[in-house]
Amino acid sequence: MHAHSGQPTFSDNHGPKLELRKNNTEGWRYEGGCWAVGLGTQRLPVGWTLEFNITERISGWLANMNVGISYVSPDDIPLGDLVLCDPNITNSLNYTRVFVFERFYSDDNVYSFWVDHDGNAHLTPNVTDDGIVFSGVDVKKPFWPIFNVYGDTQAIQLIKLTPTNND
Repeated sequence: MHAHSGQPTFSDNHGPKLELRKNNTEGWRYEGGCWAVGLGTQRLPVGWTLEFNITERISGWLANMNVGISYVSPDDIPLGDLVLCDPNITNSLNYTRVFVFERFYSDDNVYSFWVDHDGNAHLTPNVTDDGIVFSGVDVKKPFWPIFNVYGDTQAIQLIKLTPTNND
């Protein structure tokens, strides 16, 4: 499968408390803080950037969202795997690697997430000092973006998927 630039969408295979809105480009969590895992429909190629933003937040939670990769296609994940309440879904889904947000900066931020050819996952702006959020991605395997819409995060909007020169 070759990637193409354009509007990314969430897969119809998602946690039971994630509602897809805006032509499946927004994942909105309802009723509580759990069971709202969403995956991108499109594979995330090495060196391509996925842009997203946090469109709704609520206060009072002591945990934050996750963003990362799944080595399993959304179509091949059993629905039961996505019924979980874990502040770090890598602990529950051994085929994932995620970064857990520790803080937010602005609802207006557009975040860029990509994996370079060395297997480093990057997330900008202002998330870590060097922008690297985890390493060790097996770039020989296909992977898809995964989000745990958890804690303070109520909704995430996928904006675009484009080739990047960040690598």
